Amino acid sequence: MRVYYQLTTVDPVIVSVNNASANNHGSLDYIPGSAILGALAAEHYPHLTPEESWNAFHSGHVRFSPVYPVINNQLCLPVPASWHYEKGKNAISNDHFNSKIISNHACNTFNRDSEANTNKQFKQCRDGYFNSTRDSAKVTQSVATKTAIDSKIGKAKEGQLFSYAHIDAGQKFSGWIESSDQNLFDKFKQSLQGTMRIGRSRNSEFGRVKVQIIKASSPPDPIKTDPKTLVLWCLSDCEMLNEMGLATFTPELSSINNKLQGTLNRQLSFIRSSRISRFNQKRMGLDSEQLLITKGSVLVYDLHTAADAEVLKDLRNNGMGRNRQQGLGWIDVNPHWAFIPELSDKALFSAVTLEIKENDKGKPQGRPKNYKGKNTDSSLTRWLNDKIKAEEDLETRTQEVNVLLKKIIYAYSNARSYNNIYPSNEAGPSSHQWQRISDRVRNNNSPNWIQGVFDGDNAICKAKNDELGWGIQWSEGNNLTSFADFIRSTLNTTELLTMRSLLDKLCRYDLSTAKDLKTIKQELKIDAAKDKENNKQEVTQ
Repeated sequence: MRVYYQLTTVDPVIVSVNNASANNHGSLDYIPGSAILGALAAEHYPHLTPEESWNAFHSGHVRFSPVYPVINNQLCLPVPASWHYEKGKNAISNDHFNSKIISNHACNTFNRDSEANTNKQFKQCRDGYFNSTRDSAKVTQSVATKTAIDSKIGKAKEGQLFSYAHIDAGQKFSGWIESSDQNLFDKFKQSLQGTMRIGRSRNSEFGRVKVQIIKASSPPDPIKTDPKTLVLWCLSDCEMLNEMGLATFTPELSSINNKLQGTLNRQLSFIRSSRISRFNQKRMGLDSEQLLITKGSVLVYDLHTAADAEVLKDLRNNGMGRNRQQGLGWIDVNPHWAFIPELSDKALFSAVTLEIKENDKGKPQGRPKNYKGKNTDSSLTRWLNDKIKAEEDLETRTQEVNVLLKKIIYAYSNARSYNNIYPSNEAGPSSHQWQRISDRVRNNNSPNWIQGVFDGDNAICKAKNDELGWGIQWSEGNNLTSFADFIRSTLNTTELLTMRSLLDKLCRYDLSTAKDLKTIKQELKIDAAKDKENNKQEVTQ
């Protein structure tokens, strides 16, 4: 089972060609599968059993492909090493590989010694990516110069200047993971939704990327079978061993698949090699050196017997060589371009088409709500979570207090207007009466603070014998309501902390006076001319 994902570089990403200490670190123009493996291993290792960890990251049961650029919703692939063009001319024209200039020297019908090619000096296409219609993908890179800091004095260390080449931010790539273990597969799919950090210098301004799962159509075309020739196109670096267990750049066909028999055609094959020592974060040191057949290499075999189509399909799906969990060993078998001497305008290989919606481009989705990722439970994270929750609660409480305060202000205005109270006279509960409620609420830590405020003969808020205070009335619809009844219906379900915050604001003013009522309206930007209209809407909610 294979799933494709899109990766967008939010920050510049450093994936060095060589992890050895050097003044200038060259950068890869793609993101290797080992970088994705490392990011997921750091996240999932604490939650997996030793057996699950081995199956996930070491056995090859789960494969992490290299992440290559995308053009026109197609996953681009590395340029074959067998492609050559005449020196002095441009292989790429208008962001397309020029079919009239490039020739395929792995094709057995191409004759380099023919009269047309005698006076030509050919140059190999050594880098770049393309889709099935010859569109060229360009990965932009830059260089950042840094200096080491002396922690004792907080200044730059003497002679500690170095440079990092990096992949620029804002670029889109795509890759895939494959596994037959459904449990592990589901866990990794969840991790491929959101933000992760990859590459070097992840603790500074480098390495942040966003990923999202996308749909992709698998190559539909059957593999072209040729009874005499088998062409293997290395889509990623490949690590091969010979019969003695030693690294080899010219593997026997039987060591690739024991159901195939053939001989490597050294004249038509174009093999490039590299060596790399990967840094192991767990052991804090370099792993054993790997000798690799570089991506883009083309291996051509002369078959002794015709190859079965199912065997070739299995070879294309499973790849070849060791350490496939790192993205090594990904190959294509008998691509269309391999059997033509010059490029054509037809599809050059069976492309993987990525189904990316326009509104999803560059907007990776967040992690699912039930996601259980890396354990981040620590004193610092708990303190931060508590602070964030407290701020959110405070903001919610402030909004509730403002709504209640406006309703009370409208009640004071309606009471004065309905009873035609002169500005020099008081109407409604005074600040002293609100202060009595505040004292009762503060001295009563029970959530049921309403006891003693509205209930009983000694209740603070009661209309009896207080005609111009709690007992003042105005018309609500077709009924008369008192200030005491209005306050009780408005504040009856208010929580204790919200009530305390509300009383803090109310006790700063004496809203029974026209002067303070006008002042608070100005502070809250309440239009006095619209009091009646707004009150009809606010009070009835």
